[in-house]
Amino acid sequence: MRTGIPENKWQRSIAGGKTAIKVGGKMLKYLAGKPFLDGDGKDAAKLRVKRESADILFQGLSLLKGTALKIAQQLSFESDIFPEEIRKELEKSYHQVPPLNRALIRKVVINELERPPEQLFSTFEPKAFAAASLGQVHRAELPDGRKLAVKIQYPGIDRTIASDIRLIKSILRPAPDYHLYRSALDEIETRLLEEIDYHKEARHITFFKNNLNIRGVEIPDVMGEYSSHNILSETYISGLPLDEWIRTGPSRSQRDEVADRLNTIFFTGLYELNCIHADPNPGNFIIGKDRSVGLVDFGCVKRLDRTFVDRYRQLPGAVVQTDKERYFQLLKELKMIRSDLDAETKQLFYDTMVAFSQWFKKLFVEDIFDFGANPGFFAEGRVHWDNIYRLRKYVDMNPEFVFLDRTRYGLLRIFEKLGARVRLRSRYEWE
Repeated sequence: MRTGIPENKWQRSIAGGKTAIKVGGKMLKYLAGKPFLDGDGKDAAKLRVKRESADILFQGLSLLKGTALKIAQQLSFESDIFPEEIRKELEKSYHQVPPLNRALIRKVVINELERPPEQLFSTFEPKAFAAASLGQVHRAELPDGRKLAVKIQYPGIDRTIASDIRLIKSILRPAPDYHLYRSALDEIETRLLEEIDYHKEARHITFFKNNLNIRGVEIPDVMGEYSSHNILSETYISGLPLDEWIRTGPSRSQRDEVADRLNTIFFTGLYELNCIHADPNPGNFIIGKDRSVGLVDFGCVKRLDRTFVDRYRQLPGAVVQTDKERYFQLLKELKMIRSDLDAETKQLFYDTMVAFSQWFKKLFVEDIFDFGANPGFFAEGRVHWDNIYRLRKYVDMNPEFVFLDRTRYGLLRIFEKLGARVRLRSRYEWE
């Protein structure tokens, strides 16, 4: 096992290039043999190449770590556009990552906090127990018995972001449907640039700790004396990451309880604080034995303009009522569609959005939506997403909407995975 990460551009390009060649080779082998296979043989071969490519892809991204690993986390979240085999492999990036060299970790701690781990903490586990945004997390304990999670940023990560984005695009290019998630990489690059300052993340944590007061939701305390630009120490939250917790087989009522807390976190942050935790991957939700939700990793937090939020809250009602004029006016006010569209394009856009709305409004027709009774909800919506994607050149992508959209739809996909019953007709949007 490697004990470090390829740090310079040349080393990372070689590692990424090898991964791209392997993925491309698998695809070429499949295409060469495809004409000689019958229907069942083609399906089996296609499934096999997806699984093999997924394994190669995860191994390559894990080797690069850093930005590449964060991209794996984000792309695994795009379940609407990724083949299931690749998405499942990428999900490993949430918390199953080969650790960095112990000596390197010790060096980072000394450089940042001016003392080695054994002097700062009564115990410090050099083996990481979880992957974080652009770093990894270690368990530690203070002399007074308080348990900590110490997040250490990968050295030199700030120098790799732009080059790694280009590199990952080359790795993913041979994969099916590359064009669908290429644009997602551009968005991820912008977000990554905000996540490399742990002082900023510490302020995010403190803000939510002081303002997001929800029963059954736990937010860690920042330990400023043990933190720096590249190290963030916070109180440890015990429990299981959401995806691991799901695999323990919780009851329907338990899954509903957790989903309700996740939903409350989102709506309270959006409408009361105008600020959301905008990275809802399962590894960021720690589920306790009492079904409490520990919220971790505040590297990506989005503060929203109040005027934007006031307009946004009107969208669900316009969708359910199929109010064409009001719906389009809101989209214009939210700077989501261009104002210079000709009549034919407007009609095409409208027809596409009406079809989308007829599907999406199913979430809001009743007070509670049962994802367990509608297991294929997002699969059903795939065709609508594809149709909207084809119209993207007519869309003005409001940055505030991008963060909000990703968070809300990400949570909905989690609810679907939970098979939960969730009250989506929030009082903030319907009363």
